[in-house]
Amino acid sequence: MQFSRNWLKEFLDLKLDDKKICEQLTMLGLEVDSTEAYFSELTGKDLIIKLDLTPNRGDCFSVLGVARELAALNNLKLKLPRIKKIKNDFKSSMNIKVCPEGPIYKGRSVRNMDLKKDSLALIQERLTLSGLRIINPVVDITNYILLELGQPLHAFDEETLNGNIQVRLAKDKEKITLLDEETIRLSKDCLVIADSREPVALAGIMGGLDSAVTESTNSIFFESAFFHPKAIRGRARRYGFQTDASTRFERGVDYTLQDYALERACELLSKNQDAEYGQVLSSISSRDVPKKNQISFSLSYANKILGTKISKSNAKRIFNSLGFKVNQIGEDLNVVPPPWRFDLSISADLIEELARLEGYDKLPKEPILPKYHKVQSSLENYLRTYFKFKGYNEVINYSFVDSLDEDIFSESSKNLTVENPISQNLSVLRSSLISGLVNNYIYNQNNGEENLKLFEIGKVFLGGKERIKERSIISGLICGESSLPIWSTNDTRFNFYDLKGDLEGLFNSLGMKYKFKNKGPKFLHPGKSSSIYFSGKKIGYIGNVSPVLTAKKNIKEQDLIVFSMEVESLNFKAPAKFTNFSRFPSTSRDIAVLISKEISAQELVDYVKKCSGNNLQSLEIFDLYEGPGIPEGIKSMAISLTWQSKSKTLVDSEVDLIVNKIVNSLSDKFNAKLRS
Repeated sequence: MQFSRNWLKEFLDLKLDDKKICEQLTMLGLEVDSTEAYFSELTGKDLIIKLDLTPNRGDCFSVLGVARELAALNNLKLKLPRIKKIKNDFKSSMNIKVCPEGPIYKGRSVRNMDLKKDSLALIQERLTLSGLRIINPVVDITNYILLELGQPLHAFDEETLNGNIQVRLAKDKEKITLLDEETIRLSKDCLVIADSREPVALAGIMGGLDSAVTESTNSIFFESAFFHPKAIRGRARRYGFQTDASTRFERGVDYTLQDYALERACELLSKNQDAEYGQVLSSISSRDVPKKNQISFSLSYANKILGTKISKSNAKRIFNSLGFKVNQIGEDLNVVPPPWRFDLSISADLIEELARLEGYDKLPKEPILPKYHKVQSSLENYLRTYFKFKGYNEVINYSFVDSLDEDIFSESSKNLTVENPISQNLSVLRSSLISGLVNNYIYNQNNGEENLKLFEIGKVFLGGKERIKERSIISGLICGESSLPIWSTNDTRFNFYDLKGDLEGLFNSLGMKYKFKNKGPKFLHPGKSSSIYFSGKKIGYIGNVSPVLTAKKNIKEQDLIVFSMEVESLNFKAPAKFTNFSRFPSTSRDIAVLISKEISAQELVDYVKKCSGNNLQSLEIFDLYEGPGIPEGIKSMAISLTWQSKSKTLVDSEVDLIVNKIVNSLSDKFNAKLRS
């Protein structure tokens, strides 16, 4: 949004210098992108103000909207341009019909014009300062009203129209050639302006080429309409473009402004053209016009949230200055937002308005703490603390991903496609966090950083469009060097067991009886992956990303190790309580057995624990050997076991009995043999 300072001052007596104007706009939350001085014969030295507006502030996509904000802040009265109504010279026979998606439509015929004339000098001046090119008197006026009032207008060459005007949804397979000379096939959810034969404009977005106003046009039909934001939103991007009109209609325009904007346009045209004007035609579907609901507002709660002491009279003054209707019911206020504010619907929105107008600089800087402050620990906070302590960095990615990435890392049978994606590479709802983490790695790799430990906690979306399930997931990724190279070893790179060790530490701290078994998803290396189980339920997986995929995505790092788990499935109990150490000595034994390769380490460990009695303190696999001296299909696994009693000293004969039981049980269960 770009306009000149002098245009702004037509709406209010603002006696502020240029610097102060920019400071106030920034304070109101309207970010000033840049300013520059412009010299002209008409206005002398004028300042160009460029605003970088957030999507929720559709009301400020006009000089009038910005003037409203400054008037409210400075307690000034807003001035609207006075309009001299143009009398009717003839009666138009055209009829208009609207639909629920476009409930307000106004129009007026103007005949006997000469569009070879230059536009009014002031209009040319202000449009130039706003970065728009000069076209012809009619198009220039529609652009002028768009910037001045925020109401998009459109003009048709009346002689190209056939019969009456109707606002309707497009029919199946209808086409239209737009002003940019591109022919598009319309969807059934596209709102169009049509005559009795075919669409003549893509409503709220762009007019058709066949009905465009040119220098040879003699008569026009001016339109001024209100279309529901949801009927316009996303349609322009679907066809690969965005217009000034769609930018405003998508966010919502003032649905009480159509008559005024049309009269203003006709008055400006009358200063340039000796033309004849028909009567204003109108069609309104009253039940489909937006109705602003009252918002119940507690000032005491607002002051508690903001840490302020705003009085009720001051709150009413602020709301009234912004165009709100305010009624007091008991201690609370009932507030009705004005028709140009589509971003206000709940009490929190009104609290923000109070903060803006009271001044962010007046909000207290001290932290607001409750009288009795108690930190409540949550599972997600615990997980964040744990992984940060382990040296991981937290990332936050979009919930939308590229469809190609979703095909690779999907954990759902069907992709959930977004109807109105913010960009083509963010067109699918994610069913896994892994694609985002892999892309985080690729970004860092391209910027020279290849040693990473990342994690993310976020939502994934599963199921079909009819029934979408959201799940909270924690996922992580490690790769690269685990430490700086040292003289004693060259093996300092992260591997599968580094990440597995971090997860085992987490599970132990949560008091979970976990298991790693079977393989992970298809995008993981089949020989370096595993599923994670808790209480017999699969809760996630861990493994190396398949080398085929790393090569496909041009990833240099071959060992890209990831994990993913459902947050809700993790066991979160109160912190473990300290218990005294045993005063009695421990005793250890090492056992090496020959066992089939088909038997997983987890199966072996679980079974040995069963046979080891209540005094077992620890069990670790410390050696795995396959090769010369070992039969084909067999592996040698060595286990270290430690026992310790809390009530007595364990003697060798007791431990030997347990060891013999373990060896005999392994022989019976797995046909394992003690390695000599």
